[in-house]
Amino acid sequence: MGELNKKIAERKNIERQERLSRILTAARKVFFEKGYLGSTMRDIALKAALSPGLIYHYYSGKDALYAAICEEGFHALLSELHKAEMTEGSVLDRLTAVGNAYVHFYQKSPEYFDIISFRDLGFKQVDLPRDIRDRLDNLSYQALDVIRRLLKAGIAEGTISPEEDLWKMTMVVWAPIEGLIFIHKRGYMDTFRLDFEKILKDEFRLIFVGISSSSLYK
Repeated sequence: MGELNKKIAERKNIERQERLSRILTAARKVFFEKGYLGSTMRDIALKAALSPGLIYHYYSGKDALYAAICEEGFHALLSELHKAEMTEGSVLDRLTAVGNAYVHFYQKSPEYFDIISFRDLGFKQVDLPRDIRDRLDNLSYQALDVIRRLLKAGIAEGTISPEEDLWKMTMVVWAPIEGLIFIHKRGYMDTFRLDFEKILKDEFRLIFVGISSSSLYK
């Protein structure tokens, strides 16, 4: 009898995991297509071919599902940034690798990039419960902290000019990269027949002119 109960429990767990996967797959498709503001639980239920009541059994609502998809995107991004942070070379080489990793994530995973940064003006601009917003904020700060750590290391070794507020300097580095992505996304690179990768390389050079303590970049 104990073995039978164990088999039943295993089967129920498999069914549960299958339903969770089915729900998340449906939610991912709906949010990628319609964003947070344009999506409803009914949309997700229809896409999953499950009843809304069954979905509510696993997730408290649209906010929880949206957070799960955003978290998938952030964890994928953080994985790439951490790999780039460990690149061999100088701090400036590693900052370049991190910037390239961020851009490549935008190119490789545009749907995830959209959902956390651009769709509905990003997760910060939709009306999420405070606990969910704080959770996603924490992941976004972890991504920015990769840049902050490298800047701190560069200041310690003397290759980057010291700045009292490291978060301010982090924004100085991150903002141009984010802005370039936004310009590319709006189609201006195509309009003026500009090479995105070349512009990115030039942008890094200009950023390093601003933050480097060495005359090499001056």
